[in-house]
Amino acid sequence: MLAVIAASGRRTVPELIDSSHSTTMPKADAVVILGGGIIGFSIAYYLSQDPQYKGRIHIVDAADRLFESASGYAGGFLARDWFAEKAAPLGEFSFNLHRELADKYNGHKRWGYLGSHVYSLSLDDAPAGVRGEDWLLAGTSRAQAAGGRREYGHVSRPGEAVNEDGTPAWMASQVGASWNAIAGTDDCAQVEPRRLCEFLLLECEKRGVSVHLNTRATRLDKNTDGRLSVVELEATDRQSKPTLLPCSDIIISAGCWTPRVWNTLFPTSPVEVKIDGLAGHSVIYRTPRYTKPFLNAAYGPGEHSQSKDQHISYAIYCPPTKSWTYSPEAYARLDGDGKPEIWIGGLNDNSTDLPLPDLPTDTKKLINPARLAELRRAAVQLTGMTNPNGGVAEDDLEVVSEALCFRPVSQSGVPIIQQIPHRALGLGSSGKPGAKVWIASGHGPWGISMSLGTGAVMSDLVSGQQPSVDVSGLRVELPAGSKL
Repeated sequence: MLAVIAASGRRTVPELIDSSHSTTMPKADAVVILGGGIIGFSIAYYLSQDPQYKGRIHIVDAADRLFESASGYAGGFLARDWFAEKAAPLGEFSFNLHRELADKYNGHKRWGYLGSHVYSLSLDDAPAGVRGEDWLLAGTSRAQAAGGRREYGHVSRPGEAVNEDGTPAWMASQVGASWNAIAGTDDCAQVEPRRLCEFLLLECEKRGVSVHLNTRATRLDKNTDGRLSVVELEATDRQSKPTLLPCSDIIISAGCWTPRVWNTLFPTSPVEVKIDGLAGHSVIYRTPRYTKPFLNAAYGPGEHSQSKDQHISYAIYCPPTKSWTYSPEAYARLDGDGKPEIWIGGLNDNSTDLPLPDLPTDTKKLINPARLAELRRAAVQLTGMTNPNGGVAEDDLEVVSEALCFRPVSQSGVPIIQQIPHRALGLGSSGKPGAKVWIASGHGPWGISMSLGTGAVMSDLVSGQQPSVDVSGLRVELPAGSKL
C-alpha cells in the first residue's frame, strides 16, 4: 500500500509505508538492498522482473524520506560515451536502457526524457585550452584535443527564435564567445531524476518489493545453522527494538554513505571502500525564453522523419572565467508536469570543505546562500535577457528551487560493482559463509546516467547469470599485493 507524503518543498512523492519493524520473519531467500536511491531502486526494478529470481526484495534506507540527495536533485544529464574505458561498456548499455524504458513507459511525459544537444561555451577570458566539459571527461575517450571531438551543427527548428549565431534564444549572447555543438541526441539525453526515481519506486511496489524507511542495518548475525545470513535492522531513531531479516544477498548501494554502511557491518575487513562525497549546489529556474518544449528539427511526419522524438533538450558546459572560478553546467529540461525549466550546477565542494551529513535529509541544513548566489549570477549571464546595449544580461529569471546534494565519487574514478568474498569481510571464524555481499556505488556525477545499467547488471549477477556487459574492471582498490 502507498502513502503520499511531502518529500521535499518542491514535489509530492509517493512512499511506501514503513514496515521495517514487522515481527513476521521473512524467508531467507531474499535480497536486501541497503540504500534507497536511484541505484538501489534500479537494482530492485530489474531484479523484480528477472524470471531467474524468485525470492523477496527489500530496500532499506536510513532516512524517513526518499530521494533527498543526488537521486532527487541531480541535473539528470545522460551520456552514451563520456566515460573512462573501464566504465564505458556500462555507460553505453545504461544509456540504451534509458531509451528503451522511456519508449516503453512514455518517459517523455512521465519523467521528461528527451534527447539532448550539448554546447560547449568558449570565452575569450577563459584559460587557454580549457573547456567547460573537461572535468567530466577527464580520463575518457572524449578528453582529447578539440579537433578530436565531433562538431555538430546548430539544430533549432525553423520558426523557433534563435540568436544571430544560430544558438537557441534561451541562451544569452556573450561578448567574445563562441558556441560549439559537441554532442547530439544520439549520444546524450535528459531526464528529471526525481520523477524517474518515483516511477521506479511505483513499479517496484507493484512487484512486491518491500521498502523499509527510517531503518539502518547494524550488524550481521547467524542463522540456525551458523551461517552469516541475517541482517539486524534498527530504527534510525532507536525508538523500537531491532529486528532480524534473513537474506541470501546483501547489496550496499548507499551512495556517499556506502563507506559508513560498510564499516558498520564489516569493521575489521581489510577492504577499504574509498568513496567520497562531492557536494554540489544547484538552482532550478524558468526563463521567458523557454516556455514550451523545444521542437526537434529532425522530427517529421511518417516514414520521412529522421527522429521519432518531437522535442529535444539542450545542455551548456562552460569553462572558468573572470566571472566565475568553477565550470557551470546548465540543462534545459522538462519538469514532472511537462513544464520547461533550467537546472544549473557545477559549483562543487569536496568532503573536506563540506563534510557528509549523517542522513540525506540533513543536507538542507548545509546549503550555503553565497554559493547559490554565485549560481544565480552565472544563470543570468548565460540565460538572462540579452542587454541590447551590450554588457551583463538582465535578470528576468524565476527561481523554482535551490538544492544541495552529495554525489559518490570513488577514488578510482569509476563505479564499484563487485561481490566481496567472505574471506575479505573480516569476520574471521565467527561464522560460516552465508549471504553474498555486494557493492554497487561510486558512480560520481554519472549516477543517473549509469543507474539502469547498474540495476540490470546487478540483477544478472545476483541471479547467477553472465552480466550483460563487462564490469570486471569496476572493483574496489586494494593495498599493494592484496588479492580478493
